[in-house]
Amino acid sequence: MTTRDKSAASGVSQSDLEQLREELRRERSRRETLEHSYESLRAAFEKMEGGMVMIDADRVLYANPAVAELFGIPAERLRTMSRELFLREIAGLFDHPPDFLQLMRDRSLGAIEAREDVEMQRPRWRRIRWIGKALRLPSGKGQLAIFSDITEDADMATDRKRQALTDELTDLSNRRAGEQAISRETARSRRTGRPLSFALFDVDHFKRVNDTYGHQTGDLVLREVARFLSAFLRRSDIAVRWGGEEFLVILAGETLEGARAFAERVRGAIELLRVGDVGTITISAGTAELEPGEDPETTVARADANLYEAKARGRNQVV
Repeated sequence: MTTRDKSAASGVSQSDLEQLREELRRERSRRETLEHSYESLRAAFEKMEGGMVMIDADRVLYANPAVAELFGIPAERLRTMSRELFLREIAGLFDHPPDFLQLMRDRSLGAIEAREDVEMQRPRWRRIRWIGKALRLPSGKGQLAIFSDITEDADMATDRKRQALTDELTDLSNRRAGEQAISRETARSRRTGRPLSFALFDVDHFKRVNDTYGHQTGDLVLREVARFLSAFLRRSDIAVRWGGEEFLVILAGETLEGARAFAERVRGAIELLRVGDVGTITISAGTAELEPGEDPETTVARADANLYEAKARGRNQVV
């Protein structure tokens, strides 16, 4: 019996068979195209510098090598994790689990992508950026998470910020940074009730040094004074090049008596300093403590007035 006869016997026409064969060919072609697209997409994901994880309601569907390297977890293991285990493992990489983990756990990502920059402590310290997007998957709602290592960018931004707030000559805080620190420490003092004092130093006869030995020697004197001054600082103290040959030290938690004792120690040490042909260097200092209800500008002005009083008394003194 011929194929035509068999088709007639089964009630299926030749044209129906041809149509079925054509549909099967198209389906096979679509499947091959999809498989090729999937492999191309997978290859692209595998080569991505950024880490990528795709999860559905129950498990990790895909994790690329970059995210495995970032988290220090083999990609093969990541790809076998449940959703909850994955989130628990990632949380363990942070001293303080970031907000994005809760967003992923609650599946509360909206239509618009969410992002967060966080510090990750393990397997080694890094600054990372998370970007999350909701996905519509055949199995239901899912999420795509992209993780980028932005440590270098963050370091560069930190360096730029530091340069903007650092005096180039002495490597101390500059006046702008000092004013920010004064505002910050004043707010902390008012909140905690702890004392806050200031010591303002000025290099004695500095104009004579510049006029006699030149500005390069004058710069050397300022650098040496800054170096000696820094040696007496506690971790909570902040030294500022306030302007010209003036240096301000912000003494958090210190009373007026403590500020004067600090300034006297610095003065005595500088008195022993010898700089090239200049020889002995001395400094004068004025101190003041922030009073209740007083704005810090008034306190610093009082320290400045005391500095001038020290100079009027013959220099190389603390008032």
